[in-house]
Formats: sequence, structure tokens, C-alpha cells
Amino acid sequence: MSDADDLIDDSLDDDLAEHANPEVRSVIASFLRSQFLTVESDPDLFRLAVHHKDEVRAWFAAMLGWPFEVYPADGLCRLYKRRWDPPANRPPRINLPGVSRGRSASPLVITLMCLVCEQLWRHPETSFNDLQRALVQTCATESESGRLPRFQPVTQAGEGRARANAHRLALVDALRLLEDWHVIAVDQPLDVAEQDQRADLIVTARRERLAALPATSSPSLMDIDLDRPDTHVPALCGDQAELPEHASARQQDLRRRHTALRVVLDDPGVAPQAGSEAGRYLASTGGQRQAVDAAAAAGLVCCVRRDWWIVSDPDGTTTDVTFPLARNIEEQAALVLLQALGSADSTPPVFELSLTEAAAHIQEHLDEYPRWAASQRSRGPQHIAKKAVRRLVEAGVLVKADHSGTRWTVTPAAQMWQVRVTDLTQAPALTPDAKSDLAEGHSDD
Repeated sequence: MSDADDLIDDSLDDDLAEHANPEVRSVIASFLRSQFLTVESDPDLFRLAVHHKDEVRAWFAAMLGWPFEVYPADGLCRLYKRRWDPPANRPPRINLPGVSRGRSASPLVITLMCLVCEQLWRHPETSFNDLQRALVQTCATESESGRLPRFQPVTQAGEGRARANAHRLALVDALRLLEDWHVIAVDQPLDVAEQDQRADLIVTARRERLAALPATSSPSLMDIDLDRPDTHVPALCGDQAELPEHASARQQDLRRRHTALRVVLDDPGVAPQAGSEAGRYLASTGGQRQAVDAAAAAGLVCCVRRDWWIVSDPDGTTTDVTFPLARNIEEQAALVLLQALGSADSTPPVFELSLTEAAAHIQEHLDEYPRWAASQRSRGPQHIAKKAVRRLVEAGVLVKADHSGTRWTVTPAAQMWQVRVTDLTQAPALTPDAKSDLAEGHSDD
């Protein structure tokens, strides 16, 4: 890290102290979790965001280079959170009544959500059935060239109802996302459209909020080649491209800090690799101090080691990921895998994990504890392993090794936990809640 970077870091120390204000910190943390805040979703937080808009805007600009905009008249605050390497394993979650974590939005749901926004921009008030017909026509036109998936929410002659029901549910989930963000309003609960194929609803959109959704300029105003999707991210993130040779040392240092802090404040695990720009920054004394202080300003805690950082949120403000816990079979299975991955007896150490290997570990545990996971046994160890792996990916213990979705790389985070598995099903006087705590995990640092 250069001398100029040290000067920049020193100049920010006072700013970080200023943002010790609990109100400013709560606003910053909330926008790391969700970048779209409306007055309807949280009136008190919206009031704080508007009141401290200058401090919040300055903090995000200095630390991460992300624009923060406030639209009081529209009842909207928006953080335009962007990364050159957007994490593909963190789709938005669909909130469902009575379900704490909801479910992850599938690629089809996200695609339909974008198409719904396009239709609502043209017709801010429409019916569910009219919207459905418009999406069918759009997808039918583009699916032949592979630009859009097929969308058939109505059963076709000679076909089963499973795909039609799945497509209709995907459209309902797309509307649920927009409703949860208070971009649209629906005159009836969306459960009606999910359960009754003949039901129709009125969907009304707020165009000013639709306009605030995209985090980039309109693709129609940019040099986007629809036939080359591999070029889309570089085109949409052109402001994050390599700086020209004539860029000043201050610009280079600022870019380095933004790149590194985006990873620290946005990921549960960070690899300070010497070969990367972010890694070099985090390996320096000044850069490490700046990253830890910036994380603290957002209510995060960094466990720093030479080969790996674990970034956690004790208050759960910036994320809904909780780890380690053992309240259900999915979380218990994740700890069972973590014990196998981080065991000191593993010789040689485990560097990769396949779905087959994960299922084998789960099967061994099923054999050892016959009464564990009784409700899940009929689905097989692979089903349990898939859910367990998903929790470990969320926690930064595993990262995808390839595009197949069946192999993962084990990060150094696996060695930072000690897991003790006990069989509580044999205890004579346990409550149902106590029986669920099959596995315990704690950091060894």
C-alpha cells in the first residue's frame, strides 16, 4: 500500500469516529442487508435515514464507492450497491407467512420479476391475468433464440400440470418480491392467485420506485450485445474497470480500498490473497486497520488470520444468516459436515468436497445415530447433504468449485471451528427443544 493510501486512511479516522453515532450505524447496517428502504416498510428507520442522509452518503462514498440516494417525497431511500464480482449464491429471499427464512428466488423468478417491471413501466395498473398473458407472449418470442426461458403458466394439451403450476408460482413469487419492496400494491393477497388458477388480481405499480430499482444505467443507453451475455457484467460495471495508466496515485489507492472493503463488508469470509488487489490492501497494516474499523462502524466483527477472515454480525442486522446453530435437521447436518471438514484427524486435510462425499458423511451419522433425522430419512442422505452444504456456503465455509453445483472448495474457515457432536436422543428427561440441539459449534479463536 502506498504512502498516499496511508494518508487517506489517516484522514478517515475522524470520520469513522463521527459515525460511532448509533443512529448512523443502524442506518448503515440496515442498507448492507437491504438496499431498498421505503417509508411503509420501516417508518422509524426511514426517518433516521433521511435525517442522517449526508453522513450516510459520505460514509458509503468514502468506504465503498457506492452511491446513496434519498427521495423523501417518494418515500424511498436507495443504496446502489454494486460489485464487479456479484455473488451468485445470494439471490433475494421470498418472504412467506409463517416461514422465518422464506425461500430463495430461482433464476426464473428473478427473470420474471424483471419482465414484470418492464410491463408495469408501460402499464402501471394491470390485472394478474393480463400480466401473465403479456409475459407468455414476450417469452414465446425470445425463447426460440435462448434469450428468455419458456414461460407456460397454463396447462397445454397433452402436458401435465406440474410445469404450469411451477411457472404460475414463479410469477406469484416475482410479484411477492416487488410487493415486499413496496414497489407494487395488490388488491388481494397473492396467495389467492397461487391457490386459485381462475382468480384475478389488480396490480398497481409506483413508477418512481420502478425507476429506482436498476443499479446501473439503462442497458438501452449502453453498448450491450444481447448475443454475448458474458460481456454484460463488464459493460454494466464499466465504472469499476481497470483505471487508465494516467490515473493518479490517489485514484489507484481509492480504488484499492473500495475493492477490498466491498468484500469485507459484503462477504462472510475473505481470503486476503497476495495476488489480488484486495488481498494486498488487507495484508498491509493500514489496510487491515481500515477494514476492521469500517466493519465496526457497520456493527460487524472481524476474526482476522493470515489466510482467512471471518466477518460476523453479532446483532444480526445486516444478514439473516445464523451460524452455528442446531435448531433443526438442516443446521445439525451442516455442523456434522463441518466436524468432518475441520477435524484434526483428517489426513491429508480436506480441500474439496463433492455432493457424494457430503452424502456419505451424513449417511455415516445416520447409521451411528439411528433416531436422528427420523422425519428426513425417507428422502435420503443426499437431500439432507444438499441443505447442509447450502448453510456452509452461506457461512463462507464452502465456495463453489465449478458450475456443476456438485463440488465445493473448503475454505480455511473450516479449521477455525471446533464441533462436538453428542447424541441427546438417549437422555431420559429431555424437552423437545433440548432434543433438537444435537450439535454444538464454537470458534476456537
